[in-house]
Amino acid sequence: MTSPDSPPTRSRPSHRILLVDDSPDFIELFKDHLVKKRDPSWIVHTADNYAEALNCLKANQVDLVVLDINMPVMDGLQFLTMLKRSRPALPVVLLSGIVTPEKRDYALQHGAALVLDKIDVAGGFESIYPALEATAEAPAEGFKGMVRQVGLMELLQMECLGRKSSVLEIKASNTDGRIYISEGSIIHAEIGGIFGEKALARLYGLKGGEFHLAAFTQPSRQTIDGQWEGLLMEAAQASDELAGELAAKELGGVDLEPSVDAAQLGEADRRIEEIVLSSSTNDILYQWNAPHAERRVTLLDWLLVKSASVGKLLPALGRADRLEIREARSRVICLLQPERKMFVRLSMTPPQA
Repeated sequence: MTSPDSPPTRSRPSHRILLVDDSPDFIELFKDHLVKKRDPSWIVHTADNYAEALNCLKANQVDLVVLDINMPVMDGLQFLTMLKRSRPALPVVLLSGIVTPEKRDYALQHGAALVLDKIDVAGGFESIYPALEATAEAPAEGFKGMVRQVGLMELLQMECLGRKSSVLEIKASNTDGRIYISEGSIIHAEIGGIFGEKALARLYGLKGGEFHLAAFTQPSRQTIDGQWEGLLMEAAQASDELAGELAAKELGGVDLEPSVDAAQLGEADRRIEEIVLSSSTNDILYQWNAPHAERRVTLLDWLLVKSASVGKLLPALGRADRLEIREARSRVICLLQPERKMFVRLSMTPPQA
């Protein structure tokens, strides 16, 4: 019993943790260990896959994420990379039944605070608990990050796939812009007096700067209406075309005139007909209107292997990260990234004369 002269005890704040593991037995074991620690108390959220984890992070404030490395569809190392691009200050601990030096090095280099062996959790929890507690002491509000084309693309994909509502604020030298996302749909973009899809392409093409994800506020107007997958593909293409025009002008001062076919293609009505998104292990993460999704995944994997081979043969060219196939009334765009691959097929209706 506390004597009247004793100073009042102050309860320490609770730690909010998300445990992500596809083993229900291990989740319960880990949760039981944490619940027994009452000073501070632990608020424990659980998920058995990355999709549930994303929904949990959207609905709850979390101080620490603990990920199993070996999970289906998207493993812990892939999910770590995704989390660190969207929430770089959120502490993440990786778990594995077999912690190889390669996995440990990869995890630490990509932002993991700790890499633990599951055996230590099961048999020596008292020895690792202080490190776990210390890691949870630094919660993050929102996130900051550096603008990179791949990182920005993946961040927007994650926000849209998670059907989130947010405002992505981007600051670069002498300019800043915003991308508004409402329930997974990109509804507005603006930068330096430019709005809509042109602004989205300009923001996507920025080579440097910082971004910050803020709470959603309604924009003054809606300038974008379309499926986010196609919008991002078009933004990437427009950004590359603009970079090519600028490079050509710098080299020769040539005033580029688009061909008739290119002009008609740019003015054509575009409609997305098919979408397939796959992981690095060729699991289908998302598909829409794709009766032959498995074939698309096989094609994407083959293209990724071939692009890596070309990159090795011709290092100056680097690795191809996108392939586009154009026909008179259709277009296929393949986005090739080691962590994720996307197949998009569009139909093109030429403008009426």
